[in-house]
Amino acid sequence: MPFGHRNNSYKYGGFRQYRPVQQTQNYNQFEAPPPPPSRSVFDFTLEQGNLAGTKTAKTDLVFAKEIVERAANLTPSPEVRSQIKQYAQKVIVALEKEHRENTLPEVGVTRIMHVGSFVTGTSTHLSDKSDVVVQLKCLPSFETLLILGNKIVENIQSADPSETGVALPTEDGCIISSHNKQVRVLVTINPLDSVKLEPELHLDETRMMINHFSLRHVSWLTEMTECIPKETVQEYHALIRVLKDVRSRFRGLQPLSVWALQFLAFHCLFDGPNRQKTNLGTAFRRFFELISAGIFLPKAAGLMDPTAPNHRIGFDLTFEQMDEVCIAAQTLIRVFATGDDGYRAILGTQGTAADLTKTTSVWNGITIQPSETAYEDGCYDQPLSAEAEKIPVV
Repeated sequence: MPFGHRNNSYKYGGFRQYRPVQQTQNYNQFEAPPPPPSRSVFDFTLEQGNLAGTKTAKTDLVFAKEIVERAANLTPSPEVRSQIKQYAQKVIVALEKEHRENTLPEVGVTRIMHVGSFVTGTSTHLSDKSDVVVQLKCLPSFETLLILGNKIVENIQSADPSETGVALPTEDGCIISSHNKQVRVLVTINPLDSVKLEPELHLDETRMMINHFSLRHVSWLTEMTECIPKETVQEYHALIRVLKDVRSRFRGLQPLSVWALQFLAFHCLFDGPNRQKTNLGTAFRRFFELISAGIFLPKAAGLMDPTAPNHRIGFDLTFEQMDEVCIAAQTLIRVFATGDDGYRAILGTQGTAADLTKTTSVWNGITIQPSETAYEDGCYDQPLSAEAEKIPVV
């Protein structure tokens, strides 16, 4: 089944009712084979009841309030959010006009959706762009992006002559900018058309696949938060904001996609012992514990993507990036263990501005060095059998 299929009952890809579907043998970027057998990952939050002498539960409760306060400081002002949302709406209206009038039949706008942090309510001071995904009939090239971008600007100016926008093509769409406001137009296609793509002519298939997935991500997050009490949703949004900030400050975590961060955070907060919600302090610490335990490593029992059958969360990471993210989290876990000062340094409320995942730091006389890289190029290559090694090379 192509990943673009959507079943409203979540029979295929539901958070609690995931059931893999049968796949064909030929896979492209828009489809994925069933994941290989996996090994379980140690989850300290689920096991700490069986471990004597653990003290993190009490200290985590103290930091729950600090996480909320930190998230509030990271939240853009209502004026900034309103300006960016209003400009995004102008871009959407311009695209809808092109969809109705079809003045560019060689492009063919078929679907438009507002996605990203300004829709999910998790924007930070670093969020200076709003995202809009556009599905096209054609197989897009960079020339297509320029044509579409100029048409968007033309439609915006026809509706509001005071607007002075410009379209800048990017690797996965184009940016429509006007003064201090920017909107990223992310292009995708019908998944069934992916087999027709030519690498030298069209946009990268992986990028368009990720753009298409973002349609389902925002729908899933919206539906999940509608089933949760408002106060709990605010806690989840606070957790996302502080984790985004942590990722921006520590290079070792930057390979993580926003969706991987959002879904793992959802799991850490809502899937605690006995399927109960955990507190914010525990969820924040648990996020790094699971990564350090190898939840994104090959053959680990990772989280299945509820929006895409047979895709793991973090499937887009390379082996090298999996290792980088894992060892970065392992370094931060050791910083957590030094006490409250280490916790606050990771949270960003005090301490050094240095990248703790890349530099040596000292905490109360304890020296913590970044973990060493484990992955080496070629380490996953299949070794030659004894018989094959005996075959002479001619």
